[in-house]
Amino acid sequence: MNSNWKKIRLSEEEIKKIKETAYEVFGEEVKIYIFGSRSVPNKRGGDIDILIKSSRQISVDEKLSFLAKLELKGIERKVDLITISSGTNLKDIRKDILKTGLEI
Repeated sequence: MNSNWKKIRLSEEEIKKIKETAYEVFGEEVKIYIFGSRSVPNKRGGDIDILIKSSRQISVDEKLSFLAKLELKGIERKVDLITISSGTNLKDIRKDILKTGLEI
């Protein structure tokens, strides 16, 4: 497991579920980032902000499937999901997420 998980305010089990679900839904080649308050040890916040980076376009159905499967696996916190693909014209916020988010 990537050493960044130690900096993330999620349990090892939650990180494992997020990674397994992302690979199952989007494929093994994706990169997964946790950003926002969960990526800063001394901040507070209840939701989980996830960015999925893929070499291909991710469909709305895949996004919904990912969120539903996380809930079925016991991730009860609200999840905010952002996806980007190789050809995506990155807006400033997405560039910032890639710089400050923690890859798991």
